[in-house]
Amino acid sequence: MRRNLSIMGYDHAPEGHGEYLYENVRVPVSNIILGEGRAFEIAQGRLGPGRIHHCMRLIGQTERAYELALIRCVNPKKKPRGKLIGEFDSNIERIASMRLELDSMRLVVLNAADVMDTLGNKAGRYAIAQSKILVPIQAAKIIDECMQLYGGQGLTQHTPLPEMWTYARFVRVADGPDAAHRHQVGRDQLKGAKEFVERHEEYRRRNKELIQQWGVEDTHIDGDMI
Repeated sequence: MRRNLSIMGYDHAPEGHGEYLYENVRVPVSNIILGEGRAFEIAQGRLGPGRIHHCMRLIGQTERAYELALIRCVNPKKKPRGKLIGEFDSNIERIASMRLELDSMRLVVLNAADVMDTLGNKAGRYAIAQSKILVPIQAAKIIDECMQLYGGQGLTQHTPLPEMWTYARFVRVADGPDAAHRHQVGRDQLKGAKEFVERHEEYRRRNKELIQQWGVEDTHIDGDMI
């Protein structure tokens, strides 16, 4: 082990992250799990559940951050300009937006979990990738808003908010960066584009039938799918 590594200033004790150097490493045959040359297959099998676990943890900690924001909003000791922080219109709207975003995150992850349970991890790769893209970004945004409600104190160790935000940002790289998951989601969506072409051709065919049936003017531009 060369050294311990911190992640954005946090050492993640007691497990942490380290920099290791492997030289002349040999694995006994009895220690091989699935088969020679199949390590990547094992890793991929674990990554789907691992990614959704990150999202589940993020929702939990974002809920906690949201609770801290609500506590701040009704704290009678904090009355700028004689009003509770939660009595300002901008903060009322901020609280509402955070609740809506949190609930939408939860639904996306629940959908991914359901697909994995019913169809398996491979079939759920799109829903898993969707969760892994959306949840860390949204969690960091919500936690950032909670930090705003705490002002300068929200940036210090007086609250867990900075470490929460750091974890959310870290997860955008852990178990695969955003770009890799976006590529998968976009690629999967484009695979279904031909089906939509055929569907819209059928819409157009039916549209022509109705135009002839009812004797109305066809305003459709030739060659235009829409």
